[in-house]
Amino acid sequence: MTATRNERRTKIAKARNVLGEVISRSRYAGEATVLVNRGKEAAVIVPFDFYVRACEALGEKRALLETEDDD
Repeated sequence: MTATRNERRTKIAKARNVLGEVISRSRYAGEATVLVNRGKEAAVIVPFDFYVRACEALGEKRALLETEDDD
């Protein structure tokens, strides 16, 4: 049986204005948000644990390229 992941779609321009809300929905509600640019899917914001599991499932190692000040 396959689990269902809740997903929203939003234009990148709109997501910029409500980024905190998008991140909160991802972090606390487990929702994925598909970011759309000119009608095409451009990226997805997903919960961090989902990203980690996806990398592991694909056999990919994560490499930190650059870091900014931590909050």
